[in-house]
Amino acid sequence: MTREELEKLNSLKTLRVREGTPEDLTKAIQTFITQAIIIAEYDLDSMPTEYTENLLRTMAKYPEYNKMTLDLIEIINQKK
Repeated sequence: MTREELEKLNSLKTLRVREGTPEDLTKAIQTFITQAIIIAEYDLDSMPTEYTENLLRTMAKYPEYNKMTLDLIEIINQKK
């Protein structure tokens, strides 16, 4: 892992969900970030789709996060 990649990984470890975010969404975001860290630390090829599905399903419950949900879907579609 390069120094730059290690710095990015360490910055992921310090991310916190914004206060006031619904509890189920907070948990889904934290779980997704934890999985992303594991993927980087163990140099895995991909994340199990269940983590992304759970995040998107949870985000979809909240119309105020619609733009972010759509942006995430667009990012995912670009990676295919």
